[in-house]
Amino acid sequence: MDNRLAPLLTRGESLTRAEYRVLAHLTDHPLLVGNITVRDLATATFVSTATIMRLCQKLGFSGYSEFIWHCKQLLADTPHIPEQVTGNGNTLPALFHQFMANYQQTFQWVTEEKRQRFVTLLREKESFFLYGAGFSYLFAEYLTKKLQVLGKTAFISGPGDSRNIFLCNAARYQVFIAVSRSGETEQVLDKARIAQNVGMTVIAFTRASANTLANLADLHFALYDEAVHFAAEAAGVTSFESNLVLLMDLLLLEATG
Repeated sequence: MDNRLAPLLTRGESLTRAEYRVLAHLTDHPLLVGNITVRDLATATFVSTATIMRLCQKLGFSGYSEFIWHCKQLLADTPHIPEQVTGNGNTLPALFHQFMANYQQTFQWVTEEKRQRFVTLLREKESFFLYGAGFSYLFAEYLTKKLQVLGKTAFISGPGDSRNIFLCNAARYQVFIAVSRSGETEQVLDKARIAQNVGMTVIAFTRASANTLANLADLHFALYDEAVHFAAEAAGVTSFESNLVLLMDLLLLEATG
């Protein structure tokens, strides 16, 4: 079972056996998300399309399309932890070298010009608004704490916060920093557009693939992600997260050194 979709199994009202079977099928086959029609899913799980529509409504979605969109967000912004890890004691060194190679790839994209722009912003600006959804929130919070230690005014926000709160307070901040692995999370894009409209400088950390947030940002840091480059969407924890922390620390060290 893909742990990234597991929260769906405990969401909403109690499920019938048929409804649970539909969810279990998707958690067992995450690559089907976005690539299977409601009719094909019904056939694969031996239920009617009406059963799937009732399931979507029980989970709080208006229909199948919204349900699938939510599943895509869960898969994009949360790492998958496999239920069972196999291998011998010699696998760790190989994984270590793979991670190191991935770090080197990321830092090839972090040009001196980008680093200097970040350094300038950190030295010249005093107020920062950070935003992350899902698993990305943890890393936005990490950077927020680091900025606060440096004496900056830094505020962290996530999907649970009201959009109106951001609209009312955005003009108080000079820089908007968004963390989104996929670069397509709608809540993040919405805040980035608002920040852009009120004149904030937008900085984005996303994986290195074409995405909307990267296009919106004034300064974009692309990170290597096996989920894109090795089609490893259903694989284990990748180096993306450690890449992200390492990059954040490097930028802060360079700005304060």
